[in-house]
Amino acid sequence: MLQAHGRIAPFILQLQGDTTKAVRTTTLCHCADCDFVYFSHRFDDDTLTAMYSGYRNGRYLDVRRRWEPWYSRNANSATQPGSQVVADRVGFVTDIVASYTNLDSLRNIVDYGGDEGQFFPEGYSGPKYVIEVSGKDLVEGVRAAPSLGELPEKPHLVIAAHLLEHLVDPAAIVKQIRAAVAGDGLFYVEVPLDRPRVRTWHSADGYRRFLEGISATRPSWIAADFVAGVARNFGRRVPRFGAVKQSEHINYFSTQSVERLLAEGGFRVVSAKSDPKASVGGLRMGKLGILAVPV
Repeated sequence: MLQAHGRIAPFILQLQGDTTKAVRTTTLCHCADCDFVYFSHRFDDDTLTAMYSGYRNGRYLDVRRRWEPWYSRNANSATQPGSQVVADRVGFVTDIVASYTNLDSLRNIVDYGGDEGQFFPEGYSGPKYVIEVSGKDLVEGVRAAPSLGELPEKPHLVIAAHLLEHLVDPAAIVKQIRAAVAGDGLFYVEVPLDRPRVRTWHSADGYRRFLEGISATRPSWIAADFVAGVARNFGRRVPRFGAVKQSEHINYFSTQSVERLLAEGGFRVVSAKSDPKASVGGLRMGKLGILAVPV
């Protein structure tokens, strides 16, 4: 069901390079059956490569700040090893996993999309692997893995934290993890709770024309985007004349939609925890952590 007309974030178009032919329009959709919210436009492989190769490096920061002047260096580096954001995230996953199993009993942990390897549960000293496309150097004690199938043994705990919201096909990754994980394994999923709260007006032709108008100049786009961002950061609806924007997050989950995704992928939920007010670099995102076992 269509919820709102939207536009692709201009900084993504600029990172992509081909701004004359790039798709600019999108729609925000909602599945009433499973409560999954998503943008209709799916980024192609070339766009994903442009977005995530050298993720959050100097060029990324410069391009994004050109279109989002409020995007700070602190926000860009918020998840670097040793930061408070990392400590909070590590504590969150540790609490959920340790409430179900003894961390020392885990034969290995694989963090799928694990950046530099800074997010493993606290106190775990066994084998740690990261599958990551950004090409970043890994912290000491963490090894890179090309894929789930190229490990010395089957994955025991697979972590997919703040990954599924970026993926073109999250269901495919869940099924891939189910096929690879050990029979007695675990799967931990963590997603932000940051879905846009839109109004009926945002699905009207008048709003679509408004988006076309503000997209004509950089200042008008920035103004509408800023207004929408402030409202979302305070947990409010996108203003009538704010921008509904498809940025890096193309999927928006709730407890219901994550549980459906996991069930259809061959998992059963055993533990869950949420923090609706969690923030990253000053941006209110919220987060939901769910631990599941294969069935």
